[in-house]
Amino acid sequence: MIYILMIWTVVAVGGDRHGIGGKVADWRPLGEFHNSPHAGKNAQQMCEDAARQLGLKSENYRCIRSK
Repeated sequence: MIYILMIWTVVAVGGDRHGIGGKVADWRPLGEFHNSPHAGKNAQQMCEDAARQLGLKSENYRCIRSK
């Protein structure tokens, strides 16, 4: 099984010299985790651990099963 760590992040910032504008956020992939008998954890656990190590808030990431 494969899980992908997706994060909600700013992908663009717009504005003029007065700071008027905005930012655009989107889901972006950050890492891919595969089941491994040698790791002692499954892919989903490794994905969740990586998010915790990065200090991501639960609303800003998802571990998505891809295969």
